[in-house]
Amino acid sequence: MEHFSEQAWADFVRGIGESATKVNIESHLARGCSDCRAAFDVWSRVQATLVNERTCTPPDSAVRMVKQEFAATHSPEQRSSVLASLLFDTFAQPLPAGIRSTVAVARQLIYEAEGLTVDLRLDRQPQSNKICVVGQVLDKGIPRVSPSGASIMIWTEKGLPIVQARANVSGEFQLEFEPQDGLRLSVNVDGRRTIRIPLANLKAVSAAE
Repeated sequence: MEHFSEQAWADFVRGIGESATKVNIESHLARGCSDCRAAFDVWSRVQATLVNERTCTPPDSAVRMVKQEFAATHSPEQRSSVLASLLFDTFAQPLPAGIRSTVAVARQLIYEAEGLTVDLRLDRQPQSNKICVVGQVLDKGIPRVSPSGASIMIWTEKGLPIVQARANVSGEFQLEFEPQDGLRLSVNVDGRRTIRIPLANLKAVSAAE
C-alpha cells in the first residue's frame, strides 16, 4: 500500500508542495487508508500548534520593556557607583550686563569623578519637548586620550533605563529623551568605573527662538 514521506505530509498540511503529490494524498485519503488518516491527523495538529504559537509571541514593545527591566536589575549602576562632582554649570554663571534678560539657548555642565571628566551640553530640540545631550568623556589619567566604548545611560528616578548610547573613539556621545523629574545620567567605563550625574532643572533648558 502506498504511503508518503514526512516531508510530503509537512508540505501537504501547509498547503505547499507539488500539485501532483497533493492530488495523490487527497485521493489516497479518500480511499480510506487508516494509517495515512492517522498520519494526516498528527501533521494537522502539528500545523495547528505552529499557527497558534505565532499568536503567543509577545509584541516587540513588551520585549523591549522586559529587556530594560533586566538591564536595570543587572546594570553597572546597581552595583557600586560614585556621584560625580559638578565643576562648572553655565546656569550658575552670571550673564554680562545688557543680555541678562536673554533666554539661555543651551546649558553646559562639567562633572568629574573616578579620574573621569564628563562634559555635557544640553539643548531643547526645536519643535519638540525632547532634550538633546551631546557630551564627551575624558580620562584625566591619560591626557588627550578618551575612553572609547564607554556606556552612557539615562535613568528614571525609580532606576529604570530609558535611553543608552556608546561613546565613540573620541569619547563623544549623543542622547535624546523626554525631560522629567529625578533623571540621572550614568557613565560606565571598562565595566568597572561607574559614575552617576543628576540631571536637574531640565525645564530651564530652552530652545532658541
